[in-house]
Amino acid sequence: MITQQSLSRARPQQRHVVKPKFEGIITDLIYHDDTSPLPRPQSFLVEQDPHWVLQTHFHQEHQFQVFVAGSGTIGKNPLTKLAVHYASPHSAYGPLIAGDEGISYFTLRAVGDVGAWYIPDARKHLSTRAPKQQAHGAPSSIVDADELLKLKSVVQEEIITLNEQGLGAWLMRLPPHAKAPAPELANTGGGRFYVITLGSLISEGEEMEGLATVFATPDEDIVLQAGDKGLEVLILQYPKVAQQSFIEAMAAGKV
Repeated sequence: MITQQSLSRARPQQRHVVKPKFEGIITDLIYHDDTSPLPRPQSFLVEQDPHWVLQTHFHQEHQFQVFVAGSGTIGKNPLTKLAVHYASPHSAYGPLIAGDEGISYFTLRAVGDVGAWYIPDARKHLSTRAPKQQAHGAPSSIVDADELLKLKSVVQEEIITLNEQGLGAWLMRLPPHAKAPAPELANTGGGRFYVITLGSLISEGEEMEGLATVFATPDEDIVLQAGDKGLEVLILQYPKVAQQSFIEAMAAGKV
């Protein structure tokens, strides 16, 4: 199964959120009703207001975040463009602090979730039985649209090293009209998000221009095809266990 959406198509549905613990703009790209069959992929863009501090918190499903604009920090780590952060269910992270121009990032889950559980208020709800894991990485270089257009060969870089659970992340850049297989061993994980950050990806007969997100289940053998401006894409693979809902597993007493 492949599910995809571009930011340009989703933009009319953006909403300005003003809450005690968050201020900014949220645009939903991919989402499903809680009653939909698994998987229920979810992707949305968060544009956090300048200097806003998003308190340390956790979520209940496996999550990647990709930072696409602005500046800030997550915990003690400065955030650079295209930095990738992974957090397993009930693994608290933060605070996430926006810089002078704010910070923008995709939140991506193989199974959708809503809301955040803030520390210390929600500490009593934090599962001590859930295995906790976080991973962080960033590309060694950043290119602009002109540099991508002049690219002569395919570039592939490992961002998060593939582990035994199936978690991993890669960056790929393709010259205009080039084709290349996605990193192998997709079937070892729990599905993948492809985040198009520059150029475009030809997928399912559509040209998905950046910014855009594409979710693929582990049985999908993806061949990347760049459009006429080339392609820069982050490939985010969930651990195999992420194919199931952690929330539903907890409710059934399986965690």
